Amino acid sequence: MARPEDIRDQRRREAAAQRQRDRQRNMWIMLGAVAVVVIAFAWVLIGPSDSPSSAPATSPTVGTTGTTGTTDTTGTTGTTDTTGTTGLLGTDTTGTTGTTGTTGTTSTTGDNGAGLSRSIAGVDVHARDRHLVVAAKPARAQVRVPVLMYHRVASAATVTNSTSYGLTVTPATFRQQIAWLKGHGYTAVSQAEVFNAMEHGTRLPAKPVVLTFDDGYVDATDAVLPVLAPLKWPATFFIITGRIGERAFLTWNQLKRLDAAGMDIGSHTVAHTELPSLSSRQRTEALTASRSTLEKGLGHPVRWFCYPVGRHDATSANAVDAAGYLLAYTTDAGSTLRSDQRTVLPRVRVSGGQSLSSFAASMTAASA
Repeated sequence: MARPEDIRDQRRREAAAQRQRDRQRNMWIMLGAVAVVVIAFAWVLIGPSDSPSSAPATSPTVGTTGTTGTTDTTGTTGTTDTTGTTGLLGTDTTGTTGTTGTTGTTSTTGDNGAGLSRSIAGVDVHARDRHLVVAAKPARAQVRVPVLMYHRVASAATVTNSTSYGLTVTPATFRQQIAWLKGHGYTAVSQAEVFNAMEHGTRLPAKPVVLTFDDGYVDATDAVLPVLAPLKWPATFFIITGRIGERAFLTWNQLKRLDAAGMDIGSHTVAHTELPSLSSRQRTEALTASRSTLEKGLGHPVRWFCYPVGRHDATSANAVDAAGYLLAYTTDAGSTLRSDQRTVLPRVRVSGGQSLSSFAASMTAASA
């Protein structure tokens, strides 16, 4: 018969063994919970691949100190030109504009050493623009590319006189014109594509066209971008930096939205002053200050320019070149872009009230 002390010892050993088993079970439960948390955290950081064959993003070739990108969440959309007054530029001093809707769209951009990353049609636009170099001898003496010159794309309610009438294309007319271009085989190209075609002989589409919009009106995001974005067509917006944020003109958030959508942003000086009327110092300031403002605000080089009111002379053209612009546009009529005149390039005017048949005829002539 077992002694009482032996029974007590046996029970103590069994209790100790049970406690050991409980500790081991609790340890495994805790390790399992930790593993679940780690896996979940990693899933959040890395995220699932969009497709089984998705490739890693390529890094920009310029810049060594990438920083976390910023998100623009205040892009504005809506209907303009309902109340208030403002003026179109040039000789027109009055016009009607209105408030802008505030339904925002989020535009996420990132800075990887050399500027905000943006893309259009799957192409890193800044990578496209970074390596633009003037050739010692241009590959082509000239290229045939109609560069369309728009100002406002707004309702007829904004028109107050003959000048504003001539500068204002209605949204419905603009949509018809873009549909005509698309339907007749045209492809919108960027400023970099035009530059590289002239300087380095790169190929352009069979029927290229460049879309430009002068002054920087709010219509760019309200009426132009919604038409071009589905086509993944680029356009160029020439900005008067002194009027950014004024009524009827683009805000910085809207400019960044255009930039992130793959649009080219160019300078139209600080105050829309005609360059030939300025002193040498004033001319240099108008050219460099506007470019510097845009580059600081957008985070990447700005290489395109448009002469206010189209006024230019040899001194102004040389100043534009010295300020670092690669292409500059006048209001002179034509569609032959010569490499030896890349800072005084012609355009094809698109006028308010122009019929679709007239637009088609001008395009046909410019492309012949």
